[in-house]
Amino acid sequence: MDKLSRYLRGPLTLVVLIVIARYFFPNKMTFLVEITTFSIYIIANDILYGYMGMVSFGQPFYLGVGAYASAIYLAHIGNNILVAIALALLMGLIAGLILGPAFIRLRGDYFALINAATCAMGLFLVEKILYPITRGDDGLWYRSRMHATPLLDLRKPDQFFWFAMIVLFVVMIWYTWLDRSAMGASFRAIKVNENKMKFLGYDTFKIRWTGYTLMCILAALAGSMYAINYGFVNPSITEPARAAEVLVATLLGGAGSVYGPFFGTFAFLGLKDLVSTFVSRWELAVGVLTIIVCFKFSGGVWGTIQTIGAKIRSRGKASAQSAT
Repeated sequence: MDKLSRYLRGPLTLVVLIVIARYFFPNKMTFLVEITTFSIYIIANDILYGYMGMVSFGQPFYLGVGAYASAIYLAHIGNNILVAIALALLMGLIAGLILGPAFIRLRGDYFALINAATCAMGLFLVEKILYPITRGDDGLWYRSRMHATPLLDLRKPDQFFWFAMIVLFVVMIWYTWLDRSAMGASFRAIKVNENKMKFLGYDTFKIRWTGYTLMCILAALAGSMYAINYGFVNPSITEPARAAEVLVATLLGGAGSVYGPFFGTFAFLGLKDLVSTFVSRWELAVGVLTIIVCFKFSGGVWGTIQTIGAKIRSRGKASAQSAT
């Protein structure tokens, strides 16, 4: 029971705080849903970068895989939102299984660049080659085709909010388990010293492939949530220029930590939302903040919070001991 509570306590606290914020700031519900969805997207990237040390400039492609899988189904084939989500997860799995064996053989800059090239090809695919299906820059509109789902009608923003909370809760429980599991430890070990892992008898190719496939599935899930929430998808979701956003948010939160993706998302989107109300070029403020974090707070927002908390606890223990 204690072990189960360790997995549930943090994710439950996070979700409860978001729900409280939803009632304190009712006009920010859409923003909170965006933070939730983007956090799942950043978790996907954090598996690659934070745990395995693999930098990818192609994350918008994997987001687009899930978004377009759901959008094409809802616009041309069916009406069931849950089936659309399932198809997105399936396409993420297929992308990981097919592309993984080739991509993960590459290291460093080569892995980053092949992902960037794949992202560019994905944008060309949905803009030009698949125009009769995707309708190019005009995008796909399908909200009127979506049917109501049981228990929660995901067509309605206020009910989609609760669905997003459920998804985030489940993903965070799984991510907490991953962080403390042998799989998570093997991901970190590959980042630190892959040759030693091979010497010890581990199949590092399969470990990398597993991590890459998990990334594809989570990114596709985030893409599907975007597609359903907005009822619209166009090629801008797969633009290679948006790859930097993912890396910046990962660094801001603290790479390789359970709650870093959420706090990085909150810092990135929060600053973007705040600054864009005053100036159009919000990227400057985000860039300055990223530089400060990289030089002064290497653990990111969440790492800094943990450090401050540890100092407060140590001072409290020291004062208690001196009092006795």
